Amino acid sequence: MEDTVAIKRKRLVPIEMPALAPFVRATAIEDCSVYWVGVREFPVPLVQREWLLEFLTRLAVVFREKYEAREEWFLQFKALYPDLLNRFIERSSAYIPVTGMTLVPGTSPVGAPNFDDVKRVVEESSKKGDPVDVKQWMPDHAQWFAMKQPEAQRQDFFGHGGMFSLYLKADPKTTKLPPKLPRFMTSHEAHTPDSDRQYAMVASLQDSFLAKSKLKFGEPFLEDPSYRGLLFVLPLMTSASLTEATPDARADWFELFDGYCIESKTDRGLVLACRDPDFDEHLMQILESMRDDKFRYRE
Repeated sequence: MEDTVAIKRKRLVPIEMPALAPFVRATAIEDCSVYWVGVREFPVPLVQREWLLEFLTRLAVVFREKYEAREEWFLQFKALYPDLLNRFIERSSAYIPVTGMTLVPGTSPVGAPNFDDVKRVVEESSKKGDPVDVKQWMPDHAQWFAMKQPEAQRQDFFGHGGMFSLYLKADPKTTKLPPKLPRFMTSHEAHTPDSDRQYAMVASLQDSFLAKSKLKFGEPFLEDPSYRGLLFVLPLMTSASLTEATPDARADWFELFDGYCIESKTDRGLVLACRDPDFDEHLMQILESMRDDKFRYRE
């Protein structure tokens, strides 16, 4: 059987551009920029994880300075099991996770299993001596970290195949400065330096990208009783969903965000998509700066 990584590289049609290494670009797409970098496995080995974490920090700077776009981070609920659940519970009060729904474009939402399906799977697993994979019946929920601590959140959860991010233009409703508090309040023992971050978190709950995401990606969930209560619906992109979509579909998706980055177990790596079809220059600058700072990616 052909190696999985080789299959993904064919799908992305890599080009011989050493300056983009370890990324390869989907050259068949001209309306936007799509890249892939492979990992050995999930969880990602430490030596690759450290490089990717540094890359994501520098990527956020580029989106902020070149496109005036901020980063928003999400964690797929299924990725919490078995290694991350306790850490997620411990960090919840600091990160304020908010639940929404996700879906791979072109697929259908996970439906409730019937009794016969559950019985069949349990019996087959029992015969093999394997545990039952209950995640196959779980909806594809995702947690949005409303409190903005992206580097700490990546340190806690990145590398297990469950994080993804959007790079979004600022919403005027969420960029208003917090009211200046009188001295008697700022000097009170209950006041903390974290107040500005908390204000930004509350403001972000009004961000227009949340409602827009439901209009753009939420149609498969319209008949779901929980739809009205969902704060957002977002795509779980793969290299295939990006490269096989029509230019019109991609243009529609990029109306919501300027950039999209996801850990993809399907692709055995990290997939990055940017609205700008000429993102190569920025990517090469990031990678060159990392090489200058002695960061090397070990495939």
